[in-house]
Amino acid sequence: MDKARLYQDGKIGKPVLAREIDDEPWWRRQKTPLICPFCETRVVSQRTTVGRAPRGALFRLAAEQQHEDFCPLNPTEVLQQIAHGSQGVAVIDGDKLHLVLPDDAGQVGAAAPDADTGASAGGGRFGVDITTVRPLLPPLINSAVAIVRFLQKHAFDPDVVAQFKVRRPGEDKAAGWGEFCYGPTTADYARLFAQLTGGQPKPGHPVAVYGRIVAVERNSKDRPYLRLAGGRGFTVRIWSEHDSLLAPLATGAFVLAVGAWDVWTPERGDGTPQLRIFAEEHWQLAHWTYDAATGQSSPPACPPPLSLAQRTLNEFRTATATRKPAPGRTPRPATRPRPSGHPKSAAPPPNATSPGPPPTAPEAPATAVSTGPPTPRPTPGPAVPDTESPEAVPPARPSVPSYPAAPLPAASPPAAPPTTTVSTPSASFDPPAPITSSGPAVPDTAAVSEPALPAQPPVPPRPSTPPRPAGPPRRRSRRGWWPFGRRR
Repeated sequence: MDKARLYQDGKIGKPVLAREIDDEPWWRRQKTPLICPFCETRVVSQRTTVGRAPRGALFRLAAEQQHEDFCPLNPTEVLQQIAHGSQGVAVIDGDKLHLVLPDDAGQVGAAAPDADTGASAGGGRFGVDITTVRPLLPPLINSAVAIVRFLQKHAFDPDVVAQFKVRRPGEDKAAGWGEFCYGPTTADYARLFAQLTGGQPKPGHPVAVYGRIVAVERNSKDRPYLRLAGGRGFTVRIWSEHDSLLAPLATGAFVLAVGAWDVWTPERGDGTPQLRIFAEEHWQLAHWTYDAATGQSSPPACPPPLSLAQRTLNEFRTATATRKPAPGRTPRPATRPRPSGHPKSAAPPPNATSPGPPPTAPEAPATAVSTGPPTPRPTPGPAVPDTESPEAVPPARPSVPSYPAAPLPAASPPAAPPTTTVSTPSASFDPPAPITSSGPAVPDTAAVSEPALPAQPPVPPRPSTPPRPAGPPRRRSRRGWWPFGRRR
């Protein structure tokens, strides 16, 4: 407890504070009896201790003493009230209260309270009644606030703190209250800072930090933040993207911030690490005032809930942060440069007629020579008559593509052109009747001793490389216009 009352000659005297104990006041030197500030239970004073388990100056119950039933500092009654209003989040196990923690902070806000099961928000005559935070908060936050306010009345007496436990997700054994709530001393903040930065396993559940607001400040971008009492080499700050969540909190108020805490070191400024939290919902911040001299505290409260516009902005930021990156574009296959000149093989134009196979001179027996009239060859288009001798006919090009010709009867192979002056066709077919084709026949002249060969289809010229986009006009350098070459 942080205060007590003097009890002399059967009369209740004036109240005394725990902060006076270290100065050795007269009532401590004279060993004046002390009682609880709310009942007549005997208490004793204890000085500040240092060492491995430092403790501040406080009042605690005397040996074999218990608070009266109506006393608001009676742990038994407080545990019953908290468990009754927790909707199953806080359960009593023997003489201790266990608070069940979820996996993440999102599950805390998912369970909305059905009704206000706590006492009136105005408080009782002592100002320490267990109340429900307004507006209605999740049961876990209400229970945590009630526990912290109760421990505040006892000045966080280790014996009283030991009556509260937490059940972490996935663990059967309950842990101490300090594994969930850190504060109000700088040593508690240092434990959380070391756990987040020292390579230790990070908490797998929401973490609560309790303390007093030292200042309300703004950064270089005019964004407000709350600063608590920091430790050695780091500061404790509460941030939020919404100013409405931090506006009701003022300097000197006590706050309990629940959520995901982390450590961030700014690159600018002094570079002091920050133990920080970003509040995204109103239920993450509960605040109240407390007067240690009188023991009176205001009802707990929290900021107003987010508006529809603010909640939509939160959902957009969450969706943007969790959105998967777009898959990379599949690189398009590189276009192979087209060779210059005539291609070795290419598909015929869509509107062109397929010409016949190139003329060849296969060996054939002499009996296959026909002396009849020349047989016209099927050609895809009109051919120019040839007036030169057969010896002047140029050989066929090997690069001309072979196109499928019309089916021909295989009764007799084509005959080779004779070397005599006798007029014979370059190829004859059985029967001697002319073969009709889609193109006109090649006319025969008297001066020609052999029919003309089919002309090669015209091949349109093709660029050797794909056309390149026109670049900007070339800028004339200074050296080009200087009449005497490069200027020395």
